Amino acid sequence: MITVYTENYNLISQEFYNKTIDSLDLNLISCTCGHSGCLIRYGSYKRNVQLTDRVLSLSVVRVYCKVCGHTHALLLSSMIPYSLIPLILHVRLIHAYEHEIGFRNILAEQYLVDENNLKSIIRNYRLHWKQRLLSMRLPFPDIPSLVSACFSLFSRQFMQIKSTSNKLFFLPT
Repeated sequence: MITVYTENYNLISQEFYNKTIDSLDLNLISCTCGHSGCLIRYGSYKRNVQLTDRVLSLSVVRVYCKVCGHTHALLLSSMIPYSLIPLILHVRLIHAYEHEIGFRNILAEQYLVDENNLKSIIRNYRLHWKQRLLSMRLPFPDIPSLVSACFSLFSRQFMQIKSTSNKLFFLPT
């Protein structure tokens, strides 16, 4: 899996995703095996993302490494692998949990996210991420720093539970 760093964590749409992915030069992206210039487009798959008012069926591009033979999904840094809920909402819910603010206002805005989703996010945070953030003194909720630090230190996106290989790719300026 390869995560493309984007600065806009509030925007997830097929148009934004396509524009971001189409702007990539696949020769600049290194595979998780370490080789560069070996990735080619290899189809796509549908993935659902729960937005504020609807479920978006996003077509996610896959790439194939000609060296190691692995395929990788190209995700935006506003997405968490294997989660329907975007990163920004995870961060808002965890921030409310940590500061004992309550979830009523957040859940009222996000009517597709229910109490079971909330419990799962908080449980996964407490089991897998809270100690990591505390031990490394990672900034929270500064999302750009949080994303960069989690990839640098743990080779995965914040709140990514499965230990699937994941690389962060910064768009060239």
